[in-house]
Amino acid sequence: MRYMKTIVICWAAMMMGVVAGQQACGATSAAETAVEEHPFLSEALYPKWSKLTPEQGEIDVREAVEQAKTKIEKIRRIKPEEANFENVFRAYEQASLGVEKAEGLMQLLESVMDSESIRRVQEELIPELSLFSASITSDAQLWQVIKSAAAAPWVKELSPAKQRYVQQVVDAFHDSGADLNAQKKERLMQIIRELSTLSHQFDKNVLDSTNAWQWVVTDEAQLKGMSKQWMDRAAADAKAKGYGTDRKPAWLITLLEPSAREVLQKCDVEATRKKCWEALSTVGKEPPYDNEGIVARVMELRKEMATLLGFDSFADLTLARRMAGSGQRAMAFIDDMMVKVKPAFDAEIKELLDYVSREKKRKVEALEPWETSYYMRKLSRQRFNFDTELLRPYQECNNVINGMLSIYQGLYDITIVELPTYVANDGKDHEEGAVEVWMPEVRAFAVHDNRTGAHLGSFYMDLFPRESKRSGAWVQPLSYGEPAQDGKPHQPHLALLAANLSPAGTDHPALLSHLDVETIFHEFGHMMHTMLGDTEMVSHCGSTVAWDFVELPSQLNENWTWEPKGIETYARHYKTGEPIPADMVEKLGKLRFFFPANEDMSQLCIAKLDMEMHMNYADKFWGKGLDAATYELLAPWRAPMSVQPPSIMRNLTHCISGGYAAGYYSYKWAEVLAADIFTRFEKEGILNPTVGAAYRNEILSRGDSAPPSELYRNFMGRDPNPDALLQKQGLKP
Repeated sequence: MRYMKTIVICWAAMMMGVVAGQQACGATSAAETAVEEHPFLSEALYPKWSKLTPEQGEIDVREAVEQAKTKIEKIRRIKPEEANFENVFRAYEQASLGVEKAEGLMQLLESVMDSESIRRVQEELIPELSLFSASITSDAQLWQVIKSAAAAPWVKELSPAKQRYVQQVVDAFHDSGADLNAQKKERLMQIIRELSTLSHQFDKNVLDSTNAWQWVVTDEAQLKGMSKQWMDRAAADAKAKGYGTDRKPAWLITLLEPSAREVLQKCDVEATRKKCWEALSTVGKEPPYDNEGIVARVMELRKEMATLLGFDSFADLTLARRMAGSGQRAMAFIDDMMVKVKPAFDAEIKELLDYVSREKKRKVEALEPWETSYYMRKLSRQRFNFDTELLRPYQECNNVINGMLSIYQGLYDITIVELPTYVANDGKDHEEGAVEVWMPEVRAFAVHDNRTGAHLGSFYMDLFPRESKRSGAWVQPLSYGEPAQDGKPHQPHLALLAANLSPAGTDHPALLSHLDVETIFHEFGHMMHTMLGDTEMVSHCGSTVAWDFVELPSQLNENWTWEPKGIETYARHYKTGEPIPADMVEKLGKLRFFFPANEDMSQLCIAKLDMEMHMNYADKFWGKGLDAATYELLAPWRAPMSVQPPSIMRNLTHCISGGYAAGYYSYKWAEVLAADIFTRFEKEGILNPTVGAAYRNEILSRGDSAPPSELYRNFMGRDPNPDALLQKQGLKP
């Protein structure tokens, strides 16, 4: 079992299906047999998706649990004089890999092909898995073996990475309640079980309330200002559901990205924007999908959990082993950033209010929530004489992907090749060696090292929205290959990159917004962290790093979507092939830091809400109502609004069911680090393979094999500049 997987700190990570450590080897006869008998546990690199049914998943997860229990029992029986690294710590790392693999695949299916059968199985399995994981760290005999082995003299002779792993296992057991008495251990397991059930219900409510609303518009005048691409897509969506005809079209608006949110930015009809905003506000709010009670109970249980484990707050429990180190330090970071950003934020909001007043020809002292992004976009277009919609014809999805791949192939000395794919039982012939995928639009790629020729890993891309797929964008590691040994390279890794980008229309391919492009580059930063991992311990591989370091590679990657040399790799007209005009690139660059304080404050407000709830829920939220308490907390840091929106915590899966509980600050924390690191690329060349090699070797490949601060210093030659981001944005000299 990987140290991260020991409950309690990372129980949410299990919910996300973050899997590490499985063997990822080529297909063999044994592997093929495993596909037939237990396909979720197959050692083949590429899963046979058609075999991964919910019913089979239920069987295979439980089979994996039984196998893990057998392996754990062997460790429990080791005597102190028999103990060594391999039979205690390596065996512990490996013990539950099958469980993690099978449940990770179940989580993937639920996130990209949601169904009632998957939900039913997950509702049964998740509490069982939480208790199984908790039972390991509550096992007194196992803890005694690990504690005794960790204190043995031979530990000092181990490599630094192995010593780090030993200490991480010990810390994880301690922080998970291994030293609690029997009564407290039992209570802890009850808490974990209830939390897992609540988090699963929270996710269901978010997805179901998102899918519950749609609006069929039959009057085109209500959509004035919307782009032709959006209109074509909305008309096609309507026809697909039986609304409208070619002669009398209708347009379908949903809460799936980017439908309703694009209306908020671009539609000139206020009533239309208002209706979409009100619909978005129902996600996680209206019965039967109201998440307020779930949020309250989650906070109550997390506080009790922290108290049981000897911490003042859940934030302190969560951050004890992260870069921030404590809730107070993370809170201080958030508060310091908010104070630094506030003067510029106030000036930006005043400018926006003045602009809206001029547009409405009356004094406006508070914004309507459905007009903020609309007028901000209008103001930016007026200031720069530029509409980012003009970028779409130059940002065709395949061109963007190919350009992105070329950038990082050059920087990291790798080759990325697209693989042929097929969907099982579709009645079509497929190429020999093709990789099975779960939907026709899913793509697969293989990554090879140019110097050694080694197959570093493979990944899937699932880029466009559908009703059975959760919102947002993410990378999910599916397996980390066994580390290099006996002169052979590590076995290949496997991962998924999922997003909800602007899809193709009836008469054009997928033409991406700049936000779409930023999103795919951001997620590809996570993917490179995963694919280029090369560590002595599989538990240290790829993105299995401290949570406030994990967003560094992704935040860093966004820079290439703003730099001319990065843009020119992918931006050419999808019809003519002409490169994007230089003046458009120049205007885009100027637009990058339009109202930067507003963007900063928006993210900092979420981080503040997350941290306060996980540190001071009883004082600042209990009994007040989630929406009212959120408003009271954040009012000094927000623009004046005529109508107060519901609390984002009603649908923020990041902090309730995901891995960002008491950790949302990580985005801004990592953004500061990324802004600082990019100064080296700017100085030495953003496409300079020498800098890319150093970044790959010192950051990406090393994962969590050393403390993040050490990796950072190895690459930059110094500690981080805490003001790097504000300086880049022009908010601080």
